[in-house]
Amino acid sequence: MQSTADVAILGAGPAAIAAACALRRLGHSVVLVGRSRTAAVEGMSERTLTLLRQNGLEAAARTVRGAVERTGTWAGEAVAGGAEYIVDRAELDAALLTDAHCAAVSIRAERALGYQSRGALWTVRTESGELHCQTLIDARGRRAQRPVRRGPELIAICQRFRLQDANCSFTRLEATAHGWCWLAVHRGMGWLQVMTSRKAPSLRLGLRQHLAAFLAQTPQMAALLCGALPLGEPVARAATATLSAELRRCGAQRLGDAAAALDPLSGQGVYEALRGAHIATAAAHTYLRTRQWEPIGQFLSERMSELWERRNATAALHYQRQAQRTPTEFWSVAAAQYPALDPAHARASEATSLAWRPVLNGMCIEQRRVLVTPRFPRGVWQLEDVDLPELIELLNTTGGDIACASRHLSRPPQMVVRAVQWLRAQGLRVAPDAPPPAAGNGIGAPI
Repeated sequence: MQSTADVAILGAGPAAIAAACALRRLGHSVVLVGRSRTAAVEGMSERTLTLLRQNGLEAAARTVRGAVERTGTWAGEAVAGGAEYIVDRAELDAALLTDAHCAAVSIRAERALGYQSRGALWTVRTESGELHCQTLIDARGRRAQRPVRRGPELIAICQRFRLQDANCSFTRLEATAHGWCWLAVHRGMGWLQVMTSRKAPSLRLGLRQHLAAFLAQTPQMAALLCGALPLGEPVARAATATLSAELRRCGAQRLGDAAAALDPLSGQGVYEALRGAHIATAAAHTYLRTRQWEPIGQFLSERMSELWERRNATAALHYQRQAQRTPTEFWSVAAAQYPALDPAHARASEATSLAWRPVLNGMCIEQRRVLVTPRFPRGVWQLEDVDLPELIELLNTTGGDIACASRHLSRPPQMVVRAVQWLRAQGLRVAPDAPPPAAGNGIGAPI
């Protein structure tokens, strides 16, 4: 069994395996340590399915079941139309392991017991021995966290059902006075997930009794499950949003829920896991090439803080809407848990300027000059392959000459025009005579 590797990845979920496969494609030796999670069913968006395919996780993508109608009510209003895919996590995780084998990832189907740095290397203790690596990615989910920030104290109670009607497929979301629930139905199988406070009095009665009491508050959901046969016992899972403390050690990073477990109402858990895997891959790849961790660590920390604020701002809006309609203790406490955030995440006190910041450039994290604005405090360095700081300096020295900037940057004039228009939209006075852009509006933002 392999005992040394360039990269050790702890965990076996979408984030861990996406990063493992990407690092193998970059030529690094990778050992994955972990087992698949327990059974669950989740909703998935079209863009998440696209990310699975873009990451080369074809076996995993094939487990995603056809898009179904999304229905329900929230804050007294019908949930907007649309569709989402249904994913059985047991099937997805098994397929992810198939993708990892195809990518020649070495897999240890066991638990990681701990890790520590020893000089320039990391040592991971597993159930079968030790593993030595140059860089480490901890993607073991919530159990690997040391939270420093928390959302509302939530618990998810989940139950699988067999339904009498084997032909219908849909998902439904409903809010009640003391929480909310999500039901996924596909080909006669149903999965109910009830979200409530960890301190709910009905939990003392037992999980089955709690589910029954909850369904009594939602006649429409109860009617959909009328005659359904429960399969197995209900299970409870932690659902509180948590942001983990930074590792602050060279070459080690957290990924996925191990870094930031988002509020269930923010949605897009698998999507953010896959996006995070791309960042983790770039961080590990850059460190193995440069042995410089400071800019990498800064980039990871800033991005994770931004992700936490942005996603939980989405959840906070949902909590606030429901609290206005149902001002019970559950909704009032949940709505007050997150601080009020500006929708654009603006920092009015931070002036627009040029600065050096770590950015993602392909599969590397490197220092670049960026344009820092109140709307983009982490900075933007490119828009459609146009270097924004360089463009600003060119426009200042040429009096806003688009043609000159286009030649100097080796970019088509219309691409430069769109960059100029975007800069003007941020309040910068550049190239006042720039013509309107052609169709398309590439907006630049840091990843």
